[in-house]
Amino acid sequence: MIVIDPMHKASIERPSLALQKIRELRRRRRMMRSITGGFRWLVVVITCVWLMFLLDWFADLPMALRVGQIAATVTLLLITFRAILLAVRTPATEDQLASMVENASSELEDSLITAVQLTDPENPRRHLYNPELIKETVKIAESRIVHLRPGRLLSWRRAFSTIGLLFLLVCPAIVGGWLRPDLLHTFIERDILLGNAPWPRAYQLVVTSPEDTDLVVAKGTSLLIDVLKTRGGSARAFLDVVFPAVEGRREMREQLALDRKGTSGFRHVFQNLQRDIQFRVECGDFSGQWYSIQVRARPRIEEMVLQYEFPEYTGLSSDGEDSRAGSGHVKAPTGTRVNFVARTSIDVKSAVRMDGRPSGDGEIVTESSISVEGGNTLRGDFIAEADGRWWISLDSEQGFTNDNPIVWRIAVIPDRAPEVSIDEPGQNIEITPRALLDLSVLVRDDYGVQSGNLIFEPELEGEWEPRVIALDEIGTSEVLTADGSQKLQIDLASWQLSAGQRVQYRATATDALEQLGISRTWILSVLSEEELERVTQDELTLLKERLEETFSVQREVRRELEDLREALNSGQEAIDQAPVARHARGGQDRVSTRVEDAAERLASIAERLLRNRMSDATELAWIQDLKDRIDALGSDTITPAREQLERLAARSASGEATVEDADEAVDAARRVERGLSDVVADLQEWGDLRTVIRKIEELLRSEKDLEHRIEEKVREALGGDSTDGGNR
Repeated sequence: MIVIDPMHKASIERPSLALQKIRELRRRRRMMRSITGGFRWLVVVITCVWLMFLLDWFADLPMALRVGQIAATVTLLLITFRAILLAVRTPATEDQLASMVENASSELEDSLITAVQLTDPENPRRHLYNPELIKETVKIAESRIVHLRPGRLLSWRRAFSTIGLLFLLVCPAIVGGWLRPDLLHTFIERDILLGNAPWPRAYQLVVTSPEDTDLVVAKGTSLLIDVLKTRGGSARAFLDVVFPAVEGRREMREQLALDRKGTSGFRHVFQNLQRDIQFRVECGDFSGQWYSIQVRARPRIEEMVLQYEFPEYTGLSSDGEDSRAGSGHVKAPTGTRVNFVARTSIDVKSAVRMDGRPSGDGEIVTESSISVEGGNTLRGDFIAEADGRWWISLDSEQGFTNDNPIVWRIAVIPDRAPEVSIDEPGQNIEITPRALLDLSVLVRDDYGVQSGNLIFEPELEGEWEPRVIALDEIGTSEVLTADGSQKLQIDLASWQLSAGQRVQYRATATDALEQLGISRTWILSVLSEEELERVTQDELTLLKERLEETFSVQREVRRELEDLREALNSGQEAIDQAPVARHARGGQDRVSTRVEDAAERLASIAERLLRNRMSDATELAWIQDLKDRIDALGSDTITPAREQLERLAARSASGEATVEDADEAVDAARRVERGLSDVVADLQEWGDLRTVIRKIEELLRSEKDLEHRIEEKVREALGGDSTDGGNR
């Protein structure tokens, strides 16, 4: 056993050169660990980024998983960084370094570690060894470590391996970012900034229409979907369409194939949209984002009520049923104020009334604002002044307009001037200066007649003063009447008319708008009583000639019927005589018409005589009696004869006519012929008498003219005036 003196303990020196080499080795080792650890941490970072990218790219992680992925990655990087940092900061002991040096160099033969351990003041076992032995060991270690280089003991192999691995991870990322920057941008957007950008795929499509993912469109419109393919092959593109559930309708989902548009485009049109839809574009590995289309109804007019305020000139009440209308069509007098109340299908934010009026070949459109109450009630008014059309333009809260509004018609009823007519006598007539003129005036107007007048004027100006007679019963300035008539009788005796004058007269009427209506102008020809009698006689002469012709027609009718009877007696077929029967019936109709005309002519002549106060005329009583006889002839004789001939014609056409039927028809025609013969005979007798009277009157006038001429000759021969000649 070797005993070491404790007094020599402090005299043992440590191997300074060896310790210096160990310190250099420690510093170099820490530096290499720091570099290698940094590269290793970068490898971990790049690996985590690759894993995040690949997981999200293939699985298209939702937001929650992406947030968890980032949290896990950050946690792993922090743990790795801490482990590398701790490994770098923890120094190696002298014993560990000495052992590492001895393992790397066989020349030391455990002398270095022995020298380091036995000279360590903290080593409790150092006093167990001989100091001389320790010194000798230190001396040997110092001599052998002189040529030792610390750099030869440490290798960069791990660092180079880490750099190689880092290169393998970084280069693909750099190349991929250069070739596919869209992937890099999407990764940053999704996994760094936590956005929702979709991952680009082998197929990349861009929806060019619509531009917004959330869109509100009007019900009934069409939606154009335009898609442009920016990358990919020739795969078909589809629309994944979802119809959300609404009241009364369940959710539906379907896939629609897009129509190709050119070489790199697709298109689809949703026609007549009626409900909300959601869709996205799919093609190959591409799935686009969802588009939400909300379909909202356009505003429209659902109810329209009109209230008319009629102008004063019409005299119409604005409170009656006629002043209200349940539609937008306007039919009212000119100047009517139209108040309207309309209700819309949905709330609107603004409304404008449009008024279109024809102008030449086009139309002038004016706008006027409308008040909106409660969102769906519209109130407004306008004046109906001209024909046209009107409609209401609406803007809803969603910005929709009623592109095809209801168009209503405006039909303005103009107030025309009054229509005035003189119904009686209603023709140009002849009168005597003392005649009683019966007149009947009829006036019609759209709304009201205010006043009326009868105006008489001389045809030649200055013959006498015009006269105006007010028609008080037709209208007044206070009370308006739509229609009016008045009959009046005018005594012309006080007008001091003279034969040969012509008086023109007309009726006028004024409505509430001071519009003047004028009747046709008629002429009163003033005749003397003698001239009127001659006119009457001439008319009677013409009537006589007319009735003589009628008598001839009636005689021909009777002869045709007699021939028909003879034919039936001889055994001929009745149907063969149908044309004869029809011809006879037509002749009898002509006789009836002429007889009726003769009765009217006689009534007119009698009325004229009475109108002109010629009731004492010798012809009046005879004319009235003749008129009564002709009326009786028409009703008692001609009418039964026409009925009998009608039956005969019908039975002849059917082949059933008999000789008895023909006999009855012949008898009826003979009765008419006898009646006409009596009338014609009376007219001929009157005509012969009037001819004699006219010749006598002409002789008397000739005698009187002769007397006047003789008297004139005597005066000229005596050379004096008529007074002196008379005294002598």
